[in-house]
Amino acid sequence: MKSSLIFMLLALTLFGVFACSGSSQERMIVKYDVELSMVRKASDINQRYQAPIADTLDVVRYAYEDDLFRSIWSASEAGWDLVLYNKSEKPLMIDWDEVSYMDVDNIGHRVLSSSTKYSERNNPQTPSVIPRRGNINESLFSADHIYQSSTGIWAKRPLWPVDFAEAQRYKGKTVRMIIPFSVDGLTAQYEFNFTIKDVRQEAAGSNPWQLYLLDRALGVNF
Repeated sequence: MKSSLIFMLLALTLFGVFACSGSSQERMIVKYDVELSMVRKASDINQRYQAPIADTLDVVRYAYEDDLFRSIWSASEAGWDLVLYNKSEKPLMIDWDEVSYMDVDNIGHRVLSSSTKYSERNNPQTPSVIPRRGNINESLFSADHIYQSSTGIWAKRPLWPVDFAEAQRYKGKTVRMIIPFSVDGLTAQYEFNFTIKDVRQEAAGSNPWQLYLLDRALGVNF
């Protein structure tokens, strides 16, 4: 108990040091430019893909649509943001427990929807049901990249390396998101392919992965 308390105090002290150093000056952080490069439907070899849409928030987004739905995606080392519009006249369901993220090494990972608490990452998730002509906004992340921090809180670590030298090998790599869509008892599986176009550094006043970097320095087991 005493050793755990000492470890916690050390973590909080280092976190304060990291925070102060980050706020005093700009530092360089790693950013991944990711595009939706291809969409495959299991029963349709025709891949109807549309050009990217520029967002007013300076985020490049990509659109794909067919007769069933319209989707708008943005992706980064922090996960995926998705806007999904049901074009059909019947409810559209996504069972998040059946969704998979395939990484650059083709290893599958469970995917968490935004309604799932990090601490419940291994529990069954509530499916999303989109009414006819309705839409949802979702933020998706890999369950295997959720961990309990040295501070005791549940946090996420980046999908890909945030050390610039190591991150370079990911340029040109492709990852996949496999999602089954169900309508009226019938299910169609879609494979969304995302390609890392570029890896770059940019100046930032703070590092969004500050807690992860602290835990890595402390030797936390991810």
